[in-house]
Amino acid sequence: MKQEKTFIDIPLLEGLSDPVRESFMNMTRTKSWTRGELIISEGDVCKSLFIVTKGVAAVQKYTPSGEYSTIRLLEAGCCFGEAHLFEEQPRYTYTLEAVTDVTILTISMEQFRDLMETDPKIRENYLRVLFQGMKAQDQRITLLSLKTVRQKIAYYLLSLPDPEKDGKVSLPVAKEVVAKYLSIPRPSFSRELTLMEKEGSIKVSGRSIDLLDIPAIRKELGDL
Repeated sequence: MKQEKTFIDIPLLEGLSDPVRESFMNMTRTKSWTRGELIISEGDVCKSLFIVTKGVAAVQKYTPSGEYSTIRLLEAGCCFGEAHLFEEQPRYTYTLEAVTDVTILTISMEQFRDLMETDPKIRENYLRVLFQGMKAQDQRITLLSLKTVRQKIAYYLLSLPDPEKDGKVSLPVAKEVVAKYLSIPRPSFSRELTLMEKEGSIKVSGRSIDLLDIPAIRKELGDL
């Protein structure tokens, strides 16, 4: 029963009939990686769809010199490889790395395509997942277009789940990983958080951040 709930929480499987869900479960494999391990390297042949069920993985883009940018952070329910589903002889265009201990379900592209033929709901979910991926890319572009460290932090904090609900957000990964995602040097990220805390707009406790003055944080973004 506990395993079933894990599958229910995956957006790709939302609302599926029991037979389709069972077929999916029978086709998947589960594997875990420890923090810092590479899950997929850019250029690997794209054979499987990956779905994070526990922990956080980072989509990375490496340069020939070994430098990298963090493109996206994938938390539980997020997919990797879905954009390659209908390509001929596809290869992954990014590296996927475990930034915490992470557990991932894999299903072969061929098997998933077959499942999509059995139930229109899974096709609908797949399109929704594609849209969410495009939306995440748009947010990333907006983030990179911001000029100051303060603006990037404000934008990121307000993009985390339910900031308006109780004024509390939680960083999904360590601060150095968030700083990399924001394209901010780690010391600059820490200094700006400290300054915002002194000004009274936030209160930081480890990865938990109380948003004490959301209007002030939002004001940093102007008309964005």
